[in-house]
Amino acid sequence: MFRQPGLLHALLLALVIGSLYALRKRLPGTQLGADRTPPDSPQARRRRRQLIALECTELALAGVFFLVGGAKLIGRPDMVELFHSIGFGQWLRYLTGTIEVVGAAFLVVPLASGASAVALGGVMISATLIELLVLRRPPIAALACLSAHSYVAWVRLVHRSERAKHAASGAIDAAYRATNPS
Repeated sequence: MFRQPGLLHALLLALVIGSLYALRKRLPGTQLGADRTPPDSPQARRRRRQLIALECTELALAGVFFLVGGAKLIGRPDMVELFHSIGFGQWLRYLTGTIEVVGAAFLVVPLASGASAVALGGVMISATLIELLVLRRPPIAALACLSAHSYVAWVRLVHRSERAKHAASGAIDAAYRATNPS
């Protein structure tokens, strides 16, 4: 994230994630801050825990990308130096920062987080390749973010397709029952 992250960066990240949590609780389609009544079945409890873990991962990623993308956009000296070392010019810093901040904003919205995770995953693939091939250093942070984005994209997009299949099969069953009364 930054050359030497410290306690101040951790506190700033916690503040950003807390603010994003407060915003996310008010959005439709979220499990954060949802009804606290216990689910009926063990599968429903497990599903709720998985969704909360997913949403916490999304908020953590959004917080990190707001900070890192913002640092690129405001021209922090370490970010300017990093993009100077890459050798493509500062336009790439502005483009990357904009994509990261916009992607972080969409990560907060449950219905858009899957697509945002795919886009930010593409940025992390590029970052991994640049770290390896241009800067010649281990891409640990880029791979960690790529892994988290892959998890979010996989769960959100697979969950959406499963929901669509169930809705379609439910509509077919209802149409069959309507045309063939027993």
